Order: sequence, then C-alpha cells, then structure tokens
Amino acid sequence: MHLDGEFTIAAAQADVYSFLTDPSRVSRHMPDVKNVVIDDADHFTVTARVGVSHIKGDVVMKLTIKDRQPPVSTTIVGKGNGLASAVDMVTSFVLESKGVSETVVRWQGNVTISGKLAAFGPQGLMDRIARKNIDTFIEGIKTGLQT
Repeated sequence: MHLDGEFTIAAAQADVYSFLTDPSRVSRHMPDVKNVVIDDADHFTVTARVGVSHIKGDVVMKLTIKDRQPPVSTTIVGKGNGLASAVDMVTSFVLESKGVSETVVRWQGNVTISGKLAAFGPQGLMDRIARKNIDTFIEGIKTGLQT
C-alpha cells in the first residue's frame, strides 16, 4: 500500500525536523500507542493497539530513523508483527520552509502487510484505516509542536 500527502504547520522547519526525528516526542502522538521503548536516538520500539473488523490486538513495531538530512528530510523504516501478521513500512518526510514560522511537510509511506491483516487490503479497508490514523497523527504533530 502506498500513501502520500502534505500538510502545512505553523512551526519553523528546524523545529518540525527535530520533532519528527525525536522518538520520545513523536511517539506520543502516534495513534493507539500503548508503549514505547527507546533504544537510542535512531532506534525505538512501539507497541500499538490495532483493530480491523473482528481482529483486534497488539502490533509491535521496531522503528529505525535513517538518512537524516537536517533540517530537510529523513526516512523511518519499521518492521513489526502481531495478530498473526507481519508489517514492513518505509516512511519519508521532506520539509520545506515557508518563511520563519511555517513549514510544508511532504510525506510518503509504503506499507506491506502479510498474514491475517492482509485479508482486509483488497476491499480498501486497510487504506481507510491508514488514512484515518495518518490524519490523527498529523493533528498530533500539530498539537505536539504547539505545546
């Protein structure tokens, strides 16, 4: 599944980059996160509650921040499992300054799901759930940068 988009946030480019590449800050705004274990500045593990139709449970994702190009771009690579499924994810961000206190965030993500959860892909259900979670995450980023 490929997803992409962009949004504008009322914050300086360096602040947005710092937020998106700080596991302790960004993970607080990920949807349905139950637990976060930070190994170092580039490696962290997130346990999230996932629910698709009648299948509900925890998915554990090991995430790595790669290709840091401060304050312009970065990539986050994740591998996870749970609910008799495996998830591979690559998400990248490109930030563009729009003046002193506004930043455009362009993002794209590729997610591969195998196992039980993959059965929900053909009907577009996974895409709708992913879009809802992304919208929630974007609002969380905006809130996190304003506090």
